[in-house]
Order: sequence, then structure tokens, then C-alpha cells
Amino acid sequence: MKISHIYTAGILAAMALMAGACSDVTEPVLQKPDPQTFTLNIPPLQDQYYQLSENGTFEIVANGQPSYGFSAITSYRAQVSLTEDFADFRTLTPTGTGTLSRMTLKDADLAVALCELHGVTDESNYEDKGIQKVYFRGQAFISGIEETEVLTSNVVSLNKVQGYFALKLPKYIFCIGNYLKDWIGPDAANAEKLIPYRVTENDDEIDSNIFHATIDFQENAPIFRFYMGLDGWDRPADLPENQFFTLGAAGGTNSDTPVEFPDFKAGEQLTHKLAETKDSFSFPNCSGVIEMTIDLSNHDAPVAHFTAK
Repeated sequence: MKISHIYTAGILAAMALMAGACSDVTEPVLQKPDPQTFTLNIPPLQDQYYQLSENGTFEIVANGQPSYGFSAITSYRAQVSLTEDFADFRTLTPTGTGTLSRMTLKDADLAVALCELHGVTDESNYEDKGIQKVYFRGQAFISGIEETEVLTSNVVSLNKVQGYFALKLPKYIFCIGNYLKDWIGPDAANAEKLIPYRVTENDDEIDSNIFHATIDFQENAPIFRFYMGLDGWDRPADLPENQFFTLGAAGGTNSDTPVEFPDFKAGEQLTHKLAETKDSFSFPNCSGVIEMTIDLSNHDAPVAHFTAK
């Protein structure tokens, strides 16, 4: 019995010690980082002439993870501005996972940011600013936790940056048809006249290769096809084979003959395959306005969607 009592007392004492030890273990506590612990290194290219290029990259390097009180997966971004006070800025996302304090940034993204900061909206109001001084600061955060965001306590610069026009604008193609008495040819000289008949990507669908337009055929029975650019009626000999030049109604004779869709009239919808052909769409019983979506996102299966208004 004495041995049993001693054994039981030993177990109880061990359990008490274990409980005390567990009570001393604390969970890590998230701390708001002190910006003084988070800085950018001076870029090696700071005073060198730097010509941005479409496929180039450069580095902006932070001194490591800001102090959160424990080690965490941290995301990094670089903010860019034309002024040291960052009154207006754009945020650049590094290549890769974005979780390295050594940030590899794309020249093209910086070129776009500079265009936007200068108020450029399209190529017509772009002005080459020559060599520019560009300011950077770093941003760090733990994804999903808003209060962890912190900016570097210092600002660095690249002092001799040469940009270029780099805005990504919606692409467009041309609907060429009988919306006026006489067809307007797909020639560069007619670019201004054809502006109302462009079929354009939406602003939030840039590079989607999905084009939209609503075109008024002025009560004519619509006949039309699509041209990718204003290079004349006939396909240039040097155009790559995999690049569309014109798109018309698939299933025709490829002999510049309209393909008729007599059942397409007001209130009707039509989806039809496209082909590189001059065989136009012809809607003999439809007059007025057509809403259209030209979907070239699958190069091997281009398709058109039409709604008669």
C-alpha cells in the first residue's frame, strides 16, 4: 500500500509540473510593425541611365521582413510616384509569389504607371518626358490582415529613367458594311470615318479578344463583314498565316458572296461561326440596329453573336 501511495503521489506531482509548464506557453502576439524596422536599400542603378523596355525587369530591395513579433509569410509591393511626398502613386506587384523582400519588377508595369501618373489616356496625348526621376517606397503586409500593412520609413529613387508609351488600351476591329449608302473601304485614309463602326474590347476585358458594338444600319438590310485593321480590301502577302485579316460568315463559298440569314429580324438572336472569308453576313429581313459580340478568344473557333434591336 505504501508503494501504491508513493506511486500515485508521484504521478500527481508530475501532472502538476506539466500543467505549470503548459501555462507558461504563450501564443505569439501580432505587433503593429514599427516603420523604422522596414526600409529600402538604395538601388545600384540609382544614378545610372535606365531605358525601360517591354520585356525588361529591375529590382527594388527591402531590408527584410518588418517586425510583426513573429515570423510570417509577408507580401511585398513597391509604390511609385513622380514626387517624393507620394501625393499620387501607383502600386507595382513583383513577379513570382510577391513574398520576397527582393522585389523583381517589370519595366512594362513601371512604364504604364508613369503614363498614368502623367495623365496620359491614349497615344494622342502622350508626350515623351525624357529622363525622369522616379521615387519608390516599399509596402509589406500579411495577406488578409489589414492592420499589418506598413510602408518603408524611407524613399529611394531611380534618377534617370526613360519611359515609353505603354498604356494597355482596348483593341478593336472594324465592321465594314452597308450602314451608309456606299461602303467605306478598310483603308487608313478612312480611319476617322470608321470610328463609329469599330467593334471594341470592354475596358475591363483588355486582351480578352472579345469585341462588342451596337451598329445602326440606317434602316438598310444589313450586309457586313469584319476587318482586323485598315490595310485595304485584300490580305497582304506578308501577313502571317495564323493572323486573321478579314472575318465573314462561315459556310459560304469564299467567293465574296453574302450568306443570307432570312429568319434574323427584330428581337431575334443569332450565333454563327466566323471564317477568314469575304462572304459577308446578310440579313435581308432585318433593318435598323444590331448589337454584336465578336468572340476571337479561341483562335480555332471564332464566333459571332448578334441581337436585332
